[in-house]
Amino acid sequence: LKVAMMNFDQSLFLKTYDGLLENNTFREIYNDVFIPLLKDIGMLWQAGTITPAHEQFISTLIKQKLFINIEKLQFEKPSKTDKVFVLFLPEEEIHDVGLFYTNYELLLHGYKVIFLGQSLPMEDLTYLSKLFDNTVFVSYLTVKPKNIDEYLERFTESICTGDKCEYWLLGRKAIEIIENDYTLPNRVRAFKNINELTLNL
Repeated sequence: LKVAMMNFDQSLFLKTYDGLLENNTFREIYNDVFIPLLKDIGMLWQAGTITPAHEQFISTLIKQKLFINIEKLQFEKPSKTDKVFVLFLPEEEIHDVGLFYTNYELLLHGYKVIFLGQSLPMEDLTYLSKLFDNTVFVSYLTVKPKNIDEYLERFTESICTGDKCEYWLLGRKAIEIIENDYTLPNRVRAFKNINELTLNL
């Protein structure tokens, strides 16, 4: 897969993926192959070994596989109705691969998911917070928001105001919150990874 990325070789990526799919589920491929690959790519990019174009190329191919597997699950009627998940990224946050995989996992667990995507202004969520009972907003935070304290305070004051609303965090910033023992506002939870999140469903 790294060779496919370095050479911008889509055909090699697809052949490698199909080979993996013969003995693995998509879930296994994502967790055991794609996640380590994306971590390695991040390090290669920081070291200047690859360009942003390489990262975008491989991320786009991974997202295509996510889209295919998400769509298969979207045809199924949700089997669980105790929560509705609203997935979004804050303004200026564009790293959405992790959010797409979160979408996949929540659908796999039988939940209704509303996927809003990247760089969403907070005020656009006000309507959704009142539309459903037991709404869980989920963000995968990589680089934004810069001031996480202020953002979470604003979110709980203006969006997640009732007892039947929660805000769950994943990603690099969520891990930093956990490792620094940061005290989160009420109804906000941080998870180290998607597996930890799914254990709390």
